[in-house]
Amino acid sequence: MIWYKSKTTLKFAKKLLEGKYKTMSEIQFLNVDLELESKQDISLLVADLKKVASILHYDKDEYRQLARIEASGNVTTPDKAINNLCELIESCSRNALKQWLSCSRRTFDIGFESGSSPKCFNQALHADTLLRISAIGAGMEITIYPTEK
Repeated sequence: MIWYKSKTTLKFAKKLLEGKYKTMSEIQFLNVDLELESKQDISLLVADLKKVASILHYDKDEYRQLARIEASGNVTTPDKAINNLCELIESCSRNALKQWLSCSRRTFDIGFESGSSPKCFNQALHADTLLRISAIGAGMEITIYPTEK
């Protein structure tokens, strides 16, 4: 199974064309994807989230179902993006939330474009955001993409 980051690539290209990136080697926050995996049906959950988010990938076979979801709108920090996605999850229907609980993987994947500047780059998650992630039974990971040459 291949996971495409096409929406991330398009966002990067758009920002590059708009002049929001000064150089190709600048470290940048890209987005946060919510990654879901379940041996159970998650179609109601995906349908609820689709109303207010972008479904980057949804695939099912006889063994499992996978989904990758990104919040719609302009989010400029991982903290804002994660809180936006948490709001979406918390607003799902009762049946969709049951499917959420059936997922063996509920991960917020924070994506960054690597680079050589600035010398020091950081992005913070507030304590309340970390508690919120824990309260909904999700995890977190960080993905760093190499700069495009």
